Amino acid sequence: MRDVRETFEVDDKIVSVLDGAELAGTTSADRQRLWAKAGARRDRYATPEYLLPRIVRTVEPAWPAFTGRQAGNADLTPDALRARVKALGPWTVPLPLGHGVSTMGDNEVARTSTDRLLFRRDLINGTVATLLGDALGESTVLDIGCNCGFFSFDMADRGARHVDGIDLRPQNIDQAQFLREHYGVPNVEFVVRDADTFDTSAQWDVVLNLGVLYHMTDPFGFLRRTYELCREFAIIDSGCHPEPIAAFLLRGEKDVNRPVEGRETIEFHPTYRGAIQTIYAAGFSEVVEIVGNARVPHERYATGARRCFLAIK
Repeated sequence: MRDVRETFEVDDKIVSVLDGAELAGTTSADRQRLWAKAGARRDRYATPEYLLPRIVRTVEPAWPAFTGRQAGNADLTPDALRARVKALGPWTVPLPLGHGVSTMGDNEVARTSTDRLLFRRDLINGTVATLLGDALGESTVLDIGCNCGFFSFDMADRGARHVDGIDLRPQNIDQAQFLREHYGVPNVEFVVRDADTFDTSAQWDVVLNLGVLYHMTDPFGFLRRTYELCREFAIIDSGCHPEPIAAFLLRGEKDVNRPVEGRETIEFHPTYRGAIQTIYAAGFSEVVEIVGNARVPHERYATGARRCFLAIK
């Protein structure tokens, strides 16, 4: 190949409409934050769109009953329990384990995470349990990207016949196995599986797809697989950008060593409209949004930066 600069005249002047968001010396995360802040200052999308029929529920954050049990580690001293928790860390979900021990300790990050976790627990699992009603005891649930298994445990403890949790990270599954033993929840199992390569002909009545969509490099393929895996409905909970166009925004330079990240260093984050249209394109016949009101609101849902969709087969 010929040298470009010897062959053509090249203009190296950088022109950016957003100072500080040039490519050199920044990451895509830096540029996205600057872009979002610029949009907020102009109040372009201060009011969230709602383009779907929606369920509006009063959310009542509370710890589930299983978190008060110590079925498997009752004989451990608090120090021994702390040592076990530390060996399995780092943790990204704050859970009480008894004896004054918790997975993330007592700090501002843990308290904020707790508020968000318990809001989402009732918003998502409370809605699922209400929808299933008496059929819950005969229903199976698949939790894709289950992390340490909190939503899986909660559905099992609410009475689901069986729950399966999958996650691509062995560390997350090790944490889930420890908690299954600790809390004594029998009707849930966990296995290391990559959602992108989860090859099975099995189906579950309900599929939980929580905080996974925006980690994918093939969002349509992932939602199509979600459709194939469920018999009745899926819950698709995802961060969404507010721009009023159906699109996916590339996010790069991801630290794949973090337990809450996906497999690839790049991923595609949906806009609200992009998520809706792709869920429909994957085959679901009806999409309903789940909206929660609470005394202490979850700021991301309240601003529309995160959305919860009920996708009906």
